[in-house]
Amino acid sequence: MDEEHVPGTMDTKHTRTRDREIVNRWAVAEINTPISDLLSGKGLLLPDADSCIGYFYVDHEEGILFRIHSLCRTHPDALPEIIHHFKDHGEGLIIISDDVGSYTLLSGEDLQNLPIVEEQRWMLYYEPEMLHTLRKRVDIDRFRAPVYFDDVTVLLFTTDKVIQPELVWVRLNSQSEDGMSFQGTLLNEPYSDYGVHEGGMLTVRLDEQEGEWVLVAEIDFE
Repeated sequence: MDEEHVPGTMDTKHTRTRDREIVNRWAVAEINTPISDLLSGKGLLLPDADSCIGYFYVDHEEGILFRIHSLCRTHPDALPEIIHHFKDHGEGLIIISDDVGSYTLLSGEDLQNLPIVEEQRWMLYYEPEMLHTLRKRVDIDRFRAPVYFDDVTVLLFTTDKVIQPELVWVRLNSQSEDGMSFQGTLLNEPYSDYGVHEGGMLTVRLDEQEGEWVLVAEIDFE
């Protein structure tokens, strides 16, 4: 399959390790051009602000996003000085994580000393708990698309040995009780005729092949 991820362009500078580190984390980000353009377009950019405080989270369709909650000023060896909180927890002030430039993740101790802990409440009902369960699966991180955290590469094959296996992208939606199989949506049209098409549902399982774990989906033509 093509290396380009179907829902969006893959940033080769991005790593899966970085994605795992930033998901569900607060950060102080420098107001770069994309952030400035977003805030200026809504008339919300303040001249005294040099940075913003936001939250990295996963959207099932859009990938890892950064939601801006506050504007602040930064000082050497000190916590940021918050100068403005946006109402509705920054609803609408959202950019894709790759558009965030220089940032610093906030520690638990930092959060205790900043008035933003309650801001996380908006996330409680954002998406089903099953998606959060899938996102905790470190063992499938190697298959995830950069930025698009719920999308994984899957080896698609059939019982018809004439049809060659191929790699496809699948957006995971749920997992079995034993955690060994998943349900997901096929995101791209396979080159060969497998009887399943883009937008169709696939059952994906973890399978050990030649001593290495892979995600596979088998189509039975019989």
